[in-house]
Amino acid sequence: PFRVLFVGDPVRKGLIYLLEACEMAAKSIKDLELWIVGADVNLENHGFLAKTFGMVPHAEMPGIMRQCHIIACPTLEDGIACSVQEGMASGLVPIATEDPAEVFEDGVSGIKVPYKDSGAIAQALIMLARDSSIRRHMAKAARALAEKQTWENFKNDFKEIVRRVLDSKLRMLGTKLPYESEMPWLKR
Repeated sequence: PFRVLFVGDPVRKGLIYLLEACEMAAKSIKDLELWIVGADVNLENHGFLAKTFGMVPHAEMPGIMRQCHIIACPTLEDGIACSVQEGMASGLVPIATEDPAEVFEDGVSGIKVPYKDSGAIAQALIMLARDSSIRRHMAKAARALAEKQTWENFKNDFKEIVRRVLDSKLRMLGTKLPYESEMPWLKR
């Protein structure tokens, strides 16, 4: 089966658009399955197999993710969705809207889709189901990218952003503050 995973709140994370997309895609993907974690929803007569898990302990998520191909996050409001990054670390190809898509490179390590666009989600699902070589390549790239997203790298990136903002603000004021000596945590 070609398994698509959805994790989270069904309203905020745009489950309705994924359901519509799966209905469209099921006409081309005969073995399509949608697995939903984090919500108990009634899923009858959708033209594809849908399985709900309800709330799942975090420790069980890697086992669920290992059985899927895609992590779908057509969210309407989200920052950077942890589920997308966790899916990428598990080798899943993400299909996501703008905000969660910031953690991957569109067309290389995932597919970015417009908000509320079930058709675009369906097209992405069909393409990834039909072309396993593209799917494998994207999954490998997603995993490699996720492995680079460590707390140490996050800390260093954050420091660099703070340093740039301070430098920019100080240049606007026409002054220079020896902030590295006053803020040792900013040292390179």
